[in-house]
Amino acid sequence: MPDKATPARRFPRFLAEYAVLVRRTGKIGSEKMARTRTIGGGGCMFNFHESLGVGTELDLVISMLGGVVKAHSRVVWESMAGPYQFEIGVEFLRMTPDDQQSLDTTLAALAAARK
Repeated sequence: MPDKATPARRFPRFLAEYAVLVRRTGKIGSEKMARTRTIGGGGCMFNFHESLGVGTELDLVISMLGGVVKAHSRVVWESMAGPYQFEIGVEFLRMTPDDQQSLDTTLAALAAARK
């Protein structure tokens, strides 16, 4: 029996380590630093020291090649990678047009470097 084809991703992912400030939406003082491992047009994955919970909304500030990008996001998956080590996958829900342009520029540079 032939293998089922894996559907193409809506947004390509790129390996990229960027500093990211993570804050639970509406919780002032909850800011913590993390590092992305992958990023794409629809979201990113970062390492974190604690579980955030699927469905939790976050405000992210990601330091990228051309500056910072602010994105309102939601945790869509998480997995324990070790003691006090979690991989957190988020989808981007909203960002300003300028932040979207900065993200697109960074992703275009990553795509060009991949070739």
